[in-house]
Amino acid sequence: MKGVHLLGGAMGTMGGIMQKLPVKGVDGSIDLIEVDGIYYLEAQGGDTLIRTRRKKPYHSVQRLNELARKLPGPAFVRCHRAYMVNLNRVRSLTPRNSKDYDFRIDPPVNRRIPIARDRLKEIRRILGV
Repeated sequence: MKGVHLLGGAMGTMGGIMQKLPVKGVDGSIDLIEVDGIYYLEAQGGDTLIRTRRKKPYHSVQRLNELARKLPGPAFVRCHRAYMVNLNRVRSLTPRNSKDYDFRIDPPVNRRIPIARDRLKEIRRILGV
């Protein structure tokens, strides 16, 4: 039987242990979401939508900043004030115009996520481009 490691802030060595992110739902439930299965997170007012492979995103009453502190970097990067992406789920950096770029997220999500201009340099550094 595999162990479950609940992410609370600091990452430790996982060595075959599944990583789960506890997320408080609107109805008071707590969903345990596999971190590797998260494509991106999106702020919606004071709540956060967490997009995984499933059609319906998880809806958390936690703020994006609160969840961001629990996710491992550099795999998860804040690319915009309203978005955080899992770089392991990014297909490409796509130019929107001469100065702006978007992340194109892997299928089945196939979504374009904006990259804020003030974060582009740091993202390029992380990606080595």
